[in-house]
Amino acid sequence: MKKIILMLFTASLIWAQQSSVLENLKKILPQGLNINFYEESKIENFYVVNVANNQILYVSNDFKYVFAGDVISLDNGAPSSLNELYQAKLVKQVMSLLEDTRTINFTAENEKHLIKVFTDISCGYCRLLHSQIDDYLALGISIEYYGFPRDGLQTQVFKDMQSAWCSDDPKLSITKLKAGDDVEEKTCQNSIQMHYEYGQLLGITGTPSIFLSNGQKLSGYIPASELIKIIGNG
Repeated sequence: MKKIILMLFTASLIWAQQSSVLENLKKILPQGLNINFYEESKIENFYVVNVANNQILYVSNDFKYVFAGDVISLDNGAPSSLNELYQAKLVKQVMSLLEDTRTINFTAENEKHLIKVFTDISCGYCRLLHSQIDDYLALGISIEYYGFPRDGLQTQVFKDMQSAWCSDDPKLSITKLKAGDDVEEKTCQNSIQMHYEYGQLLGITGTPSIFLSNGQKLSGYIPASELIKIIGNG
């Protein structure tokens, strides 16, 4: 019985401390700023706070100091970005919420790696990447496409992408669209709006935006031969 009481007391204390931290963060940060998560950072006596569209702030434990900017860790002998570490954490959380949504997938026969790509059919570099998709597949890199019409959901690009997602053959349709060809207009329940909104949360402003399995974000077109090296250096 004493153990149960102690466990309940400890849990209540932790909850109270967490509530107190969150309330203090809300007091010192701009009103309305969305807090995605916070935790004790690797910098002693500082919290890391992930806010808005995957931006990183550091707040002192006494809530007297806030600073923004990339923090470089030298813990393992080689420089590494702490910001990217905490940004990757949000990426993993958000991408897990998109796991059951409909994507357009190009799967390598000898799959070794899976990349998640937020794409726009009108984007020049998205078209370039797609024109070389066989190069990625040959290296064992499978591609999972998420819809991200850069100019928003009230556009012809969104309607065209919706037609691809709703097509009987989405892979063929998105290939045609990225080649500049038309496809049959179709509508259905689709996940592009969810992809777009969650993509914005991750700080996506341009396409293609590539996410690796470790949560690392890569912006823009990267040839398959270079991408495989980046993945290997993980």
